[in-house]
Amino acid sequence: MKWDRKFKAYLLENSTLSDATIDQNVSRVRNFTRWLRGNIAPPPGNIDRIRKYGEPAAAGNETIRDYFKHLQESHHPADYRQHIKTALRYYYKFLVNSGSIKEMPDLAIPIRKNGGDHGKEKRLLTNQQIEILREGFYYSLRDAAMFQCLVDLGVRAHEIVMLRARDFDHKLNQVTIRSTKTEGKKYGGQRIMPLSPKLADLVARHVSFNLGTGVDILFHITEGQVWRIVKKVGKANGMPWLHPHLFRHYCITKFCQTTGADNITSVFRPKEISMMFGVSPEVISDRYDHPVIENIVDKALKAVYSSDDE
Repeated sequence: MKWDRKFKAYLLENSTLSDATIDQNVSRVRNFTRWLRGNIAPPPGNIDRIRKYGEPAAAGNETIRDYFKHLQESHHPADYRQHIKTALRYYYKFLVNSGSIKEMPDLAIPIRKNGGDHGKEKRLLTNQQIEILREGFYYSLRDAAMFQCLVDLGVRAHEIVMLRARDFDHKLNQVTIRSTKTEGKKYGGQRIMPLSPKLADLVARHVSFNLGTGVDILFHITEGQVWRIVKKVGKANGMPWLHPHLFRHYCITKFCQTTGADNITSVFRPKEISMMFGVSPEVISDRYDHPVIENIVDKALKAVYSSDDE
């Protein structure tokens, strides 16, 4: 069995990653292997290890750092380099588990952003941008349903891949999302989200026209395809920085800023939002809840000061 098959079998047995994410991790280690073959001579005495576990099995700390230096100089974005780092961490855990190496290499490599690489935490989609993007996704029923899942459910890219038709309960108006993130495991590895009428209609039409009655997987798509579709629509609408996770920020922020009749008090408590989206309350407030100062002023004028004018 080749090393990549052994590595994939290890991930299938020892991780909760989706099949698509596992394939991506194996592919990222293969890319590291290709770079090693073209740039680094294998250390003497490591031929057997390389044959069994691939060239990265013989790579030292300096070689790994040189690879990340090469990625940055090639202008690969910080998010992509972080994914490479995660894949290598899985790979070297596999090597330690198999007894090929005794200890993990030093992967405490700082991921610095390139010039112009703003990072996903810098952006927050507006309602106007959402409506502009909606037109770009309506060329196919599948893409329209996928777009509405991103907007209404705040799903991660790998969760889109895992969605099944039976996850949508049209009687109870709810969607079951099977998460693979650590936070999601607190609630049994899945979470429940409300099913909006617009999303329910799009999913029902997509299932009826594109899937029929015998197929359960909702979109038959990979994480890479989700990213490519979103990036393509973003570029076509003047948003080259767009990526799938920004819709999650938009959705969680929308829930955080939904207020009651007084237009001030939040409808959802942080703990409730935490359970719906599978992240801790601290992350909700620190990362996702981005108050807009104009909204705060408008709420105050309508709800707090309106009585002063009477």
